Amino acid sequence: MIFAQVNRTDAEKVFITVTNITGATLSAGVPVEWDVVTATDGNSVTGCKSGSLASLFAGVTDVSLTDSAVGLVQVYGFRTSAYVSRASAGNTPGQWLQPTGQYFDAMTMSAATTSGHTFVTLMETIAASAAYSSAAQVYNQNVFIRSM
Repeated sequence: MIFAQVNRTDAEKVFITVTNITGATLSAGVPVEWDVVTATDGNSVTGCKSGSLASLFAGVTDVSLTDSAVGLVQVYGFRTSAYVSRASAGNTPGQWLQPTGQYFDAMTMSAATTSGHTFVTLMETIAASAAYSSAAQVYNQNVFIRSM
């Protein structure tokens, strides 16, 4: 684990080292989950799948990871670059997000608390736009991660 040193200008962050075994490159800012099919070694991750179990969520990739590469995943702290569904347009800070494939999607409070998806919180308002479609994701959204 990597714990950021005390710094007055940067928010606290914690990272873990993982191995990408998705079979493809994972972009920076996408949610990943622990792999429990191929290599249950506590180090291997894959990109989150649609309908992932909350308990498998590992964190958010720090930088792009090619297949079989070792890299960092952020497990705690403020992040300014996460993929969030554009279908979440109009959502405000405090909205819980769940991994839905290679991005995060908004969920209601009751669904988040009963499903356990309370690891990632939206930290900014996503402006509503007619140009946003449910299939598109928007990068560089501010989130707070608590999956440690």
